[in-house]
Amino acid sequence: MTSISYRGPTLFNALPRYVRDKECSSVDQFKRVLDRFLTSVPDQPKIPHYSIRALSNSIPDQLALMRADGNFMDSPPHDTLYPVPFTGEGVPHQLQLLVALRYMASGNFQITIGDCGEMSTASVSKYVKITAMAIARQASHHIHFPEPDEARSLGSQFYDIAGMPGVIGCIDGSHVKIISPGGDNAEVYRCRKGFMSLNVQGICDAHMKFINIVCSWPGSTHDARIFENSRIYTKLEGSQYSGHLLGDSGYGCSDFLMTPVLNPRTQKERNYNAAHVHTRNVIERAFGIWKRRFACLSIPLRTKLSTSKVIIMACAVLHNIAIHSRIPIEDGFEHPEEQIGEHYHEGEGEAHNVAGGPHRRQALIERWF
Repeated sequence: MTSISYRGPTLFNALPRYVRDKECSSVDQFKRVLDRFLTSVPDQPKIPHYSIRALSNSIPDQLALMRADGNFMDSPPHDTLYPVPFTGEGVPHQLQLLVALRYMASGNFQITIGDCGEMSTASVSKYVKITAMAIARQASHHIHFPEPDEARSLGSQFYDIAGMPGVIGCIDGSHVKIISPGGDNAEVYRCRKGFMSLNVQGICDAHMKFINIVCSWPGSTHDARIFENSRIYTKLEGSQYSGHLLGDSGYGCSDFLMTPVLNPRTQKERNYNAAHVHTRNVIERAFGIWKRRFACLSIPLRTKLSTSKVIIMACAVLHNIAIHSRIPIEDGFEHPEEQIGEHYHEGEGEAHNVAGGPHRRQALIERWF
């Protein structure tokens, strides 16, 4: 009654489904999966005058207790980050994560390979892609544009910066360098500065957390065009929000996006411009910290175009996690920023003005400044 032929099916059926259904290429691989699971099963040896909660110390009884306590998982650990278990030589998910983070922090495959010992370039590239995709899938949990009722609290936070009323976010574009994607349309990725890039639209809150990221447009695309074709534009155009974004002179002035006044003539207009620049500086600092923390964004991403977009989104997710957790960056780079107004000449966005936008801006200036 204790033979493996009798007890074997009971033991096997007691295991979680992800262990039972694992497609393994060898017995050794199955043993590694099983060993990893068994480390989570408590070992409660009998001690004189003490009793254990399970009926016995056998695996079926211990697993039954784990199920009763809610500690039994029918899916592998880290399931939200790595929904598909790695089926190679058993490289731990933690190591895959560390390899990817090392690349994002350095931007250099050679440095990452050197830090990881004998790992090949192909392996590092694979782990970077797998991990970046897993992190990017969590974007909806960490990058969230506020609903109209949530946006009111943002207004008070921005007002405390420089007295600019009604602000629900600051918007700008930043170029992330890439290698040429090749093909007939490769030149559309060449920005006005002469290098290949993706023009990344970012909107941030008063704490430099991204509340919107769009990273799919070629470097030659104008900031205003990216915004006008975004979901956020459609959302704000529906007039559900009482506040507005702040953008530089590359954007058009509208009811929901305030830009600086060109050639201010009155003291009120000059006061408005000063408050506008000081408040909008938040998005410049956000991009600066983002690129400083993740150096891969400051040098050409040497990955496929689709992978580069995923890496950019993953870095945005990690940036928000770092800001939320108050993780500092290196000394001397606490508030790096990109040069304000580096993309466009003054007045270039006036062609994108929306009827009524300049009038609302002037009314705001007369009332508050």
